[in-house]
Amino acid sequence: MRGAPAKATQELAGHADLSTTMRYMHLSPASLNQAIRLLEQRGPIGGNSGATKAEEKQN
Repeated sequence: MRGAPAKATQELAGHADLSTTMRYMHLSPASLNQAIRLLEQRGPIGGNSGATKAEEKQN
């Protein structure tokens, strides 16, 4: 897979089901390593500071 979203690839290939597309999509070792590095990063996910809503309002 060269970075194209699976859903877009499905549509372009004319597959009715995403599972058909996924059967043909393969990640390169470099892509897998990049995903691992992203998952290993520490810190808040998705911009969440880790604070509760009440704590965020106090700041």
